[in-house]
Amino acid sequence: MTRSKQIIISAAILVSVTLNSLIPTPPVSAASASTSSMTLTQGMTSSSVSALQSNLKTLGYFTYPTITGYFGTITAQAVKDYQKAYQLAPTGVVDTATQTSISHSIKKRLLLDDAMNFLHVPYLWGGATPQGFDCSGFIYYMFQKHGIPAARTTSKELYNTGSSVSQANLQPGDLVFFAIASPGVIDHVGFYLGNGQFLSATRSAGIYPQSLTNSYWGPKYMGAKRVY
Repeated sequence: MTRSKQIIISAAILVSVTLNSLIPTPPVSAASASTSSMTLTQGMTSSSVSALQSNLKTLGYFTYPTITGYFGTITAQAVKDYQKAYQLAPTGVVDTATQTSISHSIKKRLLLDDAMNFLHVPYLWGGATPQGFDCSGFIYYMFQKHGIPAARTTSKELYNTGSSVSQANLQPGDLVFFAIASPGVIDHVGFYLGNGQFLSATRSAGIYPQSLTNSYWGPKYMGAKRVY
Protein backbone atom coordinates (compact mmCIF):
# COMPACT_ATOMS: atom_id res chain seq x y z
CA MET A 1 0.00 0.00 0.00
CA THR A 2 1.35 3.42 -0.92
CA ARG A 3 1.88 6.14 1.65
CA SER A 4 -0.77 8.35 -0.03
CA LYS A 5 -3.38 5.60 0.26
CA GLN A 6 -2.50 5.09 3.93
CA ILE A 7 -2.98 8.81 4.57
CA ILE A 8 -6.39 8.81 2.83
CA ILE A 9 -7.60 5.80 4.81
CA SER A 10 -6.40 7.32 8.11
CA ALA A 11 -8.17 10.58 7.31
CA ALA A 12 -11.39 8.75 6.52
CA ILE A 13 -11.26 6.92 9.86
CA LEU A 14 -10.61 10.20 11.71
CA VAL A 15 -13.58 11.88 9.99
CA SER A 16 -15.84 8.96 10.90
CA VAL A 17 -14.85 9.16 14.57
CA THR A 18 -15.29 12.93 14.63
CA LEU A 19 -18.74 12.76 13.04
CA ASN A 20 -19.92 10.17 15.53
CA SER A 21 -19.37 12.80 18.22
CA LEU A 22 -21.35 15.39 16.23
CA ILE A 23 -24.52 13.33 15.85
CA PRO A 24 -25.54 11.56 19.04
CA THR A 25 -27.19 8.16 18.55
CA PRO A 26 -30.70 8.23 20.02
CA PRO A 27 -31.00 6.00 23.09
CA VAL A 28 -33.07 2.83 22.81
CA SER A 29 -35.65 4.35 25.14
CA ALA A 30 -36.15 7.43 22.97
CA ALA A 31 -39.71 7.95 21.77
CA SER A 32 -40.57 7.92 18.12
CA ALA A 33 -40.85 11.23 16.30
CA SER A 34 -44.50 11.84 17.05
CA THR A 35 -46.62 14.46 18.78
CA SER A 36 -49.19 14.25 21.55
CA SER A 37 -52.47 16.13 21.62
CA MET A 38 -51.91 16.89 25.32
CA THR A 39 -50.14 20.03 26.50
CA LEU A 40 -47.43 19.06 28.97
CA THR A 41 -46.80 21.31 31.96
CA GLN A 42 -44.83 21.29 35.19
CA GLY A 43 -46.24 18.98 37.85
CA MET A 44 -47.49 16.30 35.45
CA THR A 45 -46.47 12.63 35.58
CA SER A 46 -47.16 10.45 32.54
CA SER A 47 -45.71 8.29 29.78
CA SER A 48 -45.89 11.37 27.54
CA VAL A 49 -43.52 13.17 29.91
CA SER A 50 -41.18 10.16 29.77
CA ALA A 51 -41.24 10.34 25.97
CA LEU A 52 -40.54 14.08 26.14
CA GLN A 53 -37.57 13.53 28.45
CA SER A 54 -36.18 10.78 26.19
CA ASN A 55 -36.41 13.00 23.14
CA LEU A 56 -34.87 15.98 24.90
CA LYS A 57 -32.05 13.72 26.15
CA THR A 58 -31.43 12.59 22.55
CA LEU A 59 -31.27 16.23 21.50
CA GLY A 60 -28.90 17.10 24.34
CA TYR A 61 -31.19 19.24 26.51
CA PHE A 62 -32.38 16.88 29.26
CA THR A 63 -29.26 15.96 31.21
CA TYR A 64 -30.74 14.23 34.26
CA PRO A 65 -29.31 10.68 34.39
CA THR A 66 -32.65 8.85 34.37
CA ILE A 67 -36.04 9.19 32.68
CA THR A 68 -38.47 9.88 35.50
CA GLY A 69 -41.79 10.59 33.80
CA TYR A 70 -42.21 13.54 36.17
CA PHE A 71 -42.31 17.08 34.75
CA GLY A 72 -40.33 18.95 37.37
CA THR A 73 -38.01 21.96 37.33
CA ILE A 74 -35.23 20.10 35.51
CA THR A 75 -37.57 19.09 32.68
CA ALA A 76 -39.03 22.60 32.53
CA GLN A 77 -35.54 24.08 32.16
CA ALA A 78 -34.69 21.56 29.45
CA VAL A 79 -37.84 22.58 27.58
CA LYS A 80 -36.97 26.27 27.92
CA ASP A 81 -33.44 25.65 26.66
CA TYR A 82 -34.81 23.79 23.65
CA GLN A 83 -37.36 26.51 22.94
CA LYS A 84 -34.67 29.21 23.06
CA ALA A 85 -32.41 27.24 20.71
CA TYR A 86 -35.23 26.76 18.21
CA GLN A 87 -36.53 30.31 18.48
CA LEU A 88 -39.77 29.42 20.24
CA ALA A 89 -41.24 31.34 23.18
CA PRO A 90 -39.31 30.00 26.21
CA THR A 91 -42.36 29.21 28.35
CA GLY A 92 -41.32 25.80 29.63
CA VAL A 93 -44.76 24.57 28.55
CA VAL A 94 -44.85 21.89 25.86
CA ASP A 95 -47.63 23.06 23.58
CA THR A 96 -48.40 21.78 20.08
CA ALA A 97 -45.80 24.02 18.43
CA THR A 98 -43.05 22.79 20.77
CA GLN A 99 -44.09 19.15 20.40
CA THR A 100 -44.06 19.46 16.61
CA SER A 101 -40.64 21.12 16.67
CA ILE A 102 -39.18 18.40 18.92
CA SER A 103 -40.69 15.70 16.71
CA HIS A 104 -39.12 17.27 13.63
CA SER A 105 -35.77 17.65 15.39
CA ILE A 106 -35.73 13.96 16.37
CA LYS A 107 -36.51 12.91 12.81
CA LYS A 108 -33.74 15.14 11.44
CA ARG A 109 -31.22 13.70 13.93
CA LEU A 110 -32.13 10.20 12.75
CA LEU A 111 -31.77 11.41 9.16
CA LEU A 112 -28.30 12.81 9.83
CA ASP A 113 -27.21 9.64 11.55
CA ASP A 114 -28.35 7.68 8.48
CA ALA A 115 -26.68 10.18 6.14
CA MET A 116 -23.29 9.10 7.52
CA ASN A 117 -23.85 5.77 5.76
CA PHE A 118 -23.43 7.55 2.40
CA LEU A 119 -19.98 9.04 2.96
CA HIS A 120 -17.96 9.06 -0.28
CA VAL A 121 -20.89 8.07 -2.51
CA PRO A 122 -19.70 9.77 -5.71
CA TYR A 123 -20.97 13.02 -7.13
CA LEU A 124 -23.30 12.63 -10.12
CA TRP A 125 -24.93 15.62 -11.78
CA GLY A 126 -28.70 15.20 -11.41
CA GLY A 127 -28.17 12.14 -9.21
CA ALA A 128 -30.64 11.34 -6.42
CA THR A 129 -29.81 7.70 -5.60
CA PRO A 130 -27.04 5.87 -3.71
CA GLN A 131 -25.37 5.29 -7.08
CA GLY A 132 -24.57 9.00 -7.17
CA PHE A 133 -25.85 12.33 -5.81
CA ASP A 134 -25.66 15.97 -6.66
CA CYS A 135 -26.15 18.38 -3.76
CA SER A 136 -29.92 18.89 -4.02
CA GLY A 137 -30.44 15.26 -5.05
CA PHE A 138 -28.91 14.16 -1.75
CA ILE A 139 -31.26 16.43 0.21
CA TYR A 140 -34.24 15.09 -1.74
CA TYR A 141 -33.22 11.45 -1.28
CA MET A 142 -32.72 11.77 2.48
CA PHE A 143 -35.95 13.71 2.97
CA GLN A 144 -37.92 11.12 0.99
CA LYS A 145 -36.29 8.21 2.82
CA HIS A 146 -37.23 9.67 6.21
CA GLY A 147 -40.75 10.74 5.33
CA ILE A 148 -40.13 14.47 5.10
CA PRO A 149 -42.23 16.04 2.33
CA ALA A 150 -39.99 17.25 -0.50
CA ALA A 151 -39.96 17.82 -4.24
CA ARG A 152 -36.96 17.18 -6.48
CA THR A 153 -35.66 20.67 -7.06
CA THR A 154 -32.48 22.74 -7.22
CA SER A 155 -30.51 24.28 -4.39
CA LYS A 156 -31.60 27.74 -5.55
CA GLU A 157 -35.27 26.73 -5.41
CA LEU A 158 -34.79 25.04 -2.03
CA TYR A 159 -33.54 28.36 -0.70
CA ASN A 160 -36.99 29.82 -1.38
CA THR A 161 -38.62 27.39 1.06
CA GLY A 162 -38.76 27.21 4.86
CA SER A 163 -37.80 29.90 7.34
CA SER A 164 -34.50 31.74 7.51
CA VAL A 165 -32.06 30.83 10.27
CA SER A 166 -29.08 32.92 11.29
CA GLN A 167 -25.69 31.24 11.40
CA ALA A 168 -25.64 31.70 15.18
CA ASN A 169 -28.93 29.80 15.52
CA LEU A 170 -28.17 26.87 13.22
CA GLN A 171 -29.39 23.48 14.44
CA PRO A 172 -28.68 19.97 13.10
CA GLY A 173 -30.76 19.25 10.02
CA ASP A 174 -31.03 22.87 8.86
CA LEU A 175 -30.10 23.43 5.22
CA VAL A 176 -27.09 25.62 4.48
CA PHE A 177 -26.57 27.31 1.11
CA PHE A 178 -23.57 28.51 -0.88
CA ALA A 179 -22.67 30.33 -4.08
CA ILE A 180 -19.81 28.46 -5.76
CA ALA A 181 -19.75 29.28 -9.47
CA SER A 182 -20.89 32.91 -9.33
CA PRO A 183 -20.88 35.33 -6.38
CA GLY A 184 -24.37 35.79 -4.94
CA VAL A 185 -25.94 33.00 -7.02
CA ILE A 186 -26.93 30.00 -4.89
CA ASP A 187 -25.86 26.71 -6.47
CA HIS A 188 -24.99 24.42 -3.54
CA VAL A 189 -26.80 23.07 -0.48
CA GLY A 190 -25.99 20.76 2.41
CA PHE A 191 -27.22 19.53 5.79
CA TYR A 192 -25.91 21.32 8.87
CA LEU A 193 -24.46 18.69 11.23
CA GLY A 194 -23.61 20.77 14.29
CA ASN A 195 -20.33 22.11 15.67
CA GLY A 196 -19.74 24.21 12.57
CA GLN A 197 -19.82 21.23 10.17
CA PHE A 198 -22.09 20.46 7.24
CA LEU A 199 -22.55 17.48 4.91
CA SER A 200 -23.09 17.74 1.17
CA ALA A 201 -22.34 16.18 -2.21
CA THR A 202 -19.03 17.56 -3.47
CA ARG A 203 -17.51 16.98 -6.89
CA SER A 204 -14.14 16.09 -5.42
CA ALA A 205 -15.05 13.70 -2.58
CA GLY A 206 -18.73 12.82 -3.07
CA ILE A 207 -20.78 12.93 0.12
CA TYR A 208 -18.39 14.49 2.59
CA PRO A 209 -18.37 16.72 5.70
CA GLN A 210 -16.81 20.17 5.59
CA SER A 211 -16.30 23.13 7.91
CA LEU A 212 -18.87 25.84 7.36
CA THR A 213 -16.31 28.57 7.99
CA ASN A 214 -13.12 27.28 6.38
CA SER A 215 -11.27 29.35 3.81
CA TYR A 216 -13.15 27.79 0.88
CA TRP A 217 -16.75 27.54 2.13
CA GLY A 218 -16.85 30.50 4.50
CA PRO A 219 -16.73 33.23 1.83
CA LYS A 220 -19.31 31.34 -0.27
CA TYR A 221 -21.90 30.96 2.49
CA MET A 222 -25.26 32.49 1.58
CA GLY A 223 -27.53 31.59 4.47
CA ALA A 224 -29.62 28.80 5.98
CA LYS A 225 -33.23 27.62 6.02
CA ARG A 226 -35.25 25.39 8.31
CA VAL A 227 -37.63 23.60 6.00
CA TYR A 228 -39.00 21.01 8.46
